[in-house]
Amino acid sequence: MSFEGKRNLTVLFIIIGVAVVAFLAVSMFKDTPLVREKITEEVIINGKINNSCVVETSDSVMSSKKIQNCDLSVGTKVKISYQKALPTAEIIE
Repeated sequence: MSFEGKRNLTVLFIIIGVAVVAFLAVSMFKDTPLVREKITEEVIINGKINNSCVVETSDSVMSSKKIQNCDLSVGTKVKISYQKALPTAEIIE
C-alpha cells in the first residue's frame, strides 16, 4: 500500500470516528432542551437566607427556587419568573 493509500485510510477512519462521536453525543442529549422554558407563577415566600428569599414552585425537577436581593418578608405573595430545572428565580411584580 502506498503512502497516499495509508493517508486516505487514516482520513477515512478519522471521519468515521468523528461521525460516531457526534452520533453518540446527539443520541445521549436528545431530550435536553437547548432553550429552557420560562415559567411565570404566583408563589408565597417560604423563607429567607441573608439577602435572598426561598420560594416553592411547581417545577417538577427543582421545586425550591432562590430569589437574589430580596427584601420582602416571609409570607408575602409575589409573582415570579424562572427557567425550568434551574435554582434561581426573579420577582416580576
